Amino acid sequence: MKIKEYKDRAIFANEMLDKYFTSTPNLIVSDIGAGFGHMQNKIESLGATWQPFDYIKKIEKSIIWDLNNSCPSISVKAGTIVFLEVLEHLANPLLCLQNISNHTEKDGILILTTPNPSSSKNILNLLLKGKLYSFQEKHLLEHHVFTPWEHIVKFFLESCEFEILEYVIVDTSYKDQKITTVKDFVKRKIESFLEYRNPKSKGFSYGIVARKKQ
Repeated sequence: MKIKEYKDRAIFANEMLDKYFTSTPNLIVSDIGAGFGHMQNKIESLGATWQPFDYIKKIEKSIIWDLNNSCPSISVKAGTIVFLEVLEHLANPLLCLQNISNHTEKDGILILTTPNPSSSKNILNLLLKGKLYSFQEKHLLEHHVFTPWEHIVKFFLESCEFEILEYVIVDTSYKDQKITTVKDFVKRKIESFLEYRNPKSKGFSYGIVARKKQ
């Protein structure tokens, strides 16, 4: 079966909110890693209550939550979790996912995206330089400290009482970029071959939708 593809994380998250929100157990949407609040308008357009969390307060509304700890007591358990491009920044991802699970109502929905270690760009860089493109030493400045291989992320989610509902490819906008050099042309051809051999190597990121079982 063909894996669905999305140009960016926002398009994916918006579509999944439209698809699943009406079946969630309450109207609370916890936006974990809310940043500057880019998901607020979409979430509130559904009639939901937007509950933003972040490790560093970038906007006044955000609640500070170090995911290594339980959710702050001032929060409300969520029926939907939006968790976009955060997982790779976590030094203790299993513990953090367990704390998120504890914050999620039974039958609640988790919408997650994270960089794809199996992307063609990552694999080509690994072959040429011995390191994944998105997880080099320089990316420690962005606190890229966890390499989120799909099978490990799924194992962690299932260990935290989530059932996987969907897997998709996210962030394919690089395909629209204009090629200006011979080097880029050759790299794109190799990346296209890798993507042909393994469709899951498309996209800089991947997305998962999961349901809290208990």
